[in-house]
Amino acid sequence: MNKERISSKHEQIIKLAVKAVREYDEEQRKSKHDKRLRNTKLLLDNFQALQEHCKNAIYDIKMAKENAIDILDELLDKEDDVYIESIKRSVTRTSIIVSHVNAMLDIYEIYCQKARKADERRGHRVLKATYFEDISIEEIMKKENISQKTYYRDVNRASDRLSALIFGIDGIF
Repeated sequence: MNKERISSKHEQIIKLAVKAVREYDEEQRKSKHDKRLRNTKLLLDNFQALQEHCKNAIYDIKMAKENAIDILDELLDKEDDVYIESIKRSVTRTSIIVSHVNAMLDIYEIYCQKARKADERRGHRVLKATYFEDISIEEIMKKENISQKTYYRDVNRASDRLSALIFGIDGIF
């Protein structure tokens, strides 16, 4: 009888532990998804500035390929080159991200143009107007004949779809 009670308590503890782990895993999954969505919106908010950064950077990716030997030689003198290397890495990484986001924006636009649902096409227009055109939310709502609630739903849904394209499978889960 005593062993049965102990076994029953162990089962309860195990069930509670499994439940807690599952809840924690679900929270982590949601948190990652929320973070990717937030990062997508941050990318979109700053996208034009990032493009300008790439266009106007004195250092460009072509230089990285041409000066690889020089860069390796200069690594010996790390104190002076740490700042320069950081700038070079920043320009390179920014260029890669900008190119990737541009490609995903193009894919998303094609997806929306082919969409059967009008709200998918509208979502693309709303996203584009929000992040790439100098139009206020009120003007977008008036132009699309939508409420504020629909505006935010469109932006969030479009950002979510774009996030899946930008981050791949990790953007979905």
